[in-house]
Amino acid sequence: MQDASYDPFRYGLALLLVRRPYLRCYREIAHWWPDAVEEYAVAIKARDKLRSDGDNEGLLQEYEARCLELEEELEGYLTAAGTGG
Repeated sequence: MQDASYDPFRYGLALLLVRRPYLRCYREIAHWWPDAVEEYAVAIKARDKLRSDGDNEGLLQEYEARCLELEEELEGYLTAAGTGG
């Protein structure tokens, strides 16, 4: 059962800003891409579950790559908007 207080957007944004702290100045505009941020949160949770289960290395590698792709995609959106600061 999912925690009632779990917010995939906030979770995904928090993780992104921890992994890429130089994007923190763009925090205020991240709401322009809620689907991408939430997709990132879902991918991170799936990746972490695969890591803890430890029984499907191939799928784990795919999720590792997907998480990095999503980070890069979000970084592109945020920096292209160019309102950091």
